Amino acid sequence: MFDFKPTEDIISMSEFRNTLADCVARTAETHRPIILTQNGRATSVFLSAEEWEKIVEKLFDCKTYEGFLISEGQSKRGEVKSHEQVKRMMHARAKRRASAKSTSRERMAV
Repeated sequence: MFDFKPTEDIISMSEFRNTLADCVARTAETHRPIILTQNGRATSVFLSAEEWEKIVEKLFDCKTYEGFLISEGQSKRGEVKSHEQVKRMMHARAKRRASAKSTSRERMAV
């Protein structure tokens, strides 16, 4: 994902503050993150918006794939419902909500 260069990509928080514009340009150009340190310990990661978007897209793709695998496993185990079953469940849920709303309104009117 990243071609990380520790000698270039790890800097102190104070150096980051003093060279912010350069850091922004560098992350945009190199597509590498900058690891920020405070008191000698890594505390934050600074990266370009483009790289952040790539990471978020990959996470979304992983989450979607995970959901697909879960659904596939449920299907193989017979843990699925027919379209008619889902319609009946949704209708029953809507009726319960409507009933709860009318009961709530009646309480408020008293």
